[in-house]
Amino acid sequence: MPPCGFGNRLLYYYNLRQEAKERDCKFLSVPWSGHDYFEGDLLGKPELNEEYEVLNFCLGDRFYKYNNLSTREVFKLKKKPRVKDNTCAVHFRGTDFHSWNPDSILDSQYYYDAIEKVVDQVSDFILFTDDESLRSYANVIELLDRHGVDFKTGENVSNRSHYIKDFAIMSECDWIISSPSTFCITSGFIGKSKKIIHSKKWIKNRIDKEDVFWKDLYNGGNQNYSLWEVI
Repeated sequence: MPPCGFGNRLLYYYNLRQEAKERDCKFLSVPWSGHDYFEGDLLGKPELNEEYEVLNFCLGDRFYKYNNLSTREVFKLKKKPRVKDNTCAVHFRGTDFHSWNPDSILDSQYYYDAIEKVVDQVSDFILFTDDESLRSYANVIELLDRHGVDFKTGENVSNRSHYIKDFAIMSECDWIISSPSTFCITSGFIGKSKKIIHSKKWIKNRIDKEDVFWKDLYNGGNQNYSLWEVI
């Protein structure tokens, strides 16, 4: 498993399972950080004298290639949190995204418009971030406070090592106001089926750059992950 974040590990592993399902063959994985958060045997068992083909590293570019395997069947969290009905997760990503692609740091207006879209249907908002210094994060807190809208924050806000708690809570929300982070995207296709909101500006940016995942998502996605709204 290459050195990458939790969301990317999930995508690479899911591509392995899709490929094995499509070929009707066995799968085998080295242990990877986070696999033990899920039920069942995610690694497979090697057998002597069998040949294996290595699956090249791949992420969202292969996610919609096949439509043969439910993400919710592959990934079942051992510890599923209890989340109130009609809860909306709001995810902000900063840190390494500033150097990876500044366009991926979504502006405050996207979050304002997305919150306005759902506020009359949502009972609770929970804000998740890896970067409390983000202007958009501070502005959304100010907006919710000003309008008297109750909200909570995830543990990831103050302690990066607690990522699985935030991930698990997001996986059980009814809405996600999402970022381009695979940490958030993968939580969207695990656990409860959700209404997913993404930034129209970001999706257009990726389509213009021929990014296969975002093109496929915009064209309808599939039962594992699809758009509810672009804003």
